[in-house]
Amino acid sequence: MELLLSNIPPVRCSHQKTKSCFDDLFQHADSVRIASGYISTEALAELKKIVEGNKKSFLELLIGMHGFEGFTQSQIDAARYLDDYLRDKKIGQVRVVKAFKFHGKVYSFLNSQQTPFASIIGSSNLSSILDDQNHYETDLYFDEKNMVSEIDGFITKLSKDACVPLYGYEPKIIEGENTLLDNQEGVVRPTNDELKKVLLDKTKKSFKIPIKGSEIASKSSLNVFFGKGRKNKKGFVKPRHWYEVELMVPKEITDKPGYPKAGRNKKSIITVYTDDRWKFDCKISGDYSKNFRSTPDLKILGRWIKGRLENNGALKVGEPVTSETLRRYGRDDFELIATSNPAVWILDFGV
Repeated sequence: MELLLSNIPPVRCSHQKTKSCFDDLFQHADSVRIASGYISTEALAELKKIVEGNKKSFLELLIGMHGFEGFTQSQIDAARYLDDYLRDKKIGQVRVVKAFKFHGKVYSFLNSQQTPFASIIGSSNLSSILDDQNHYETDLYFDEKNMVSEIDGFITKLSKDACVPLYGYEPKIIEGENTLLDNQEGVVRPTNDELKKVLLDKTKKSFKIPIKGSEIASKSSLNVFFGKGRKNKKGFVKPRHWYEVELMVPKEITDKPGYPKAGRNKKSIITVYTDDRWKFDCKISGDYSKNFRSTPDLKILGRWIKGRLENNGALKVGEPVTSETLRRYGRDDFELIATSNPAVWILDFGV
């Protein structure tokens, strides 16, 4: 048994993180069973790519709370994206707990003889498999034969006695605005007074930044997710994140007077206020200021753009962003609007 901790400052410890332990066990397991109280869109998309890239023979995911509290449209799309892949390949399924609200977080790892050899149990929902989690989690790792067998047996019983298959299941859908930036590090909700001041400082100078569909950018721009994953020294393939984006602005736009320019070190930071009331920083970098990225996390801008496409119904998790996706949404660009402060800009992706 081993204690797993997040090790986020100021509570630094020498313990292994749940994320690194999960990656290592997943790499060496032939089959994996997971029961998680809550799931997230990006964690489901990442889990599918991990299974696909590392060729697992079986995965079963049990979703604990959403059968009672509801799914967002992007969450159910992502769950179906994973489930369709598993069933199509005949290597597992996704199930929903319906007998009661299951708030547990339990992971079981099995070898090629379908014998469990390790388990994780604790506070970590499925989103803990992602690299950018800022919640402090505490978990326990087990490799004792009797305990891991008992934990795996519990997941099997939970699946059989308390769950229904996701396939054919009609979920409760939670409607609402894009909430993917809630509690995101580096993102805040500006106050009404702060936002009013920024809007009063708005100028007539603006730049329309084109968004490239997969016909032009099949593995870049908004489609980085479909690019080649990163392989570590142990051979484990880590996929690109669903919300990771890399936007490149054409030179004919960056050359225009007033466009924010990269500094001497070929980068500069601007603060942006969005039309749907978010505030975060973006980095202008590269030759002729071509790169437009969110900072400190590339996924902030991705959550803002792709999240709105998903919420609008124009994009489903696992699909590439195409010209047709953008047509369904209603626009294929976003607008960067200057204020009287050169370090403060407005982003508009409204339709």
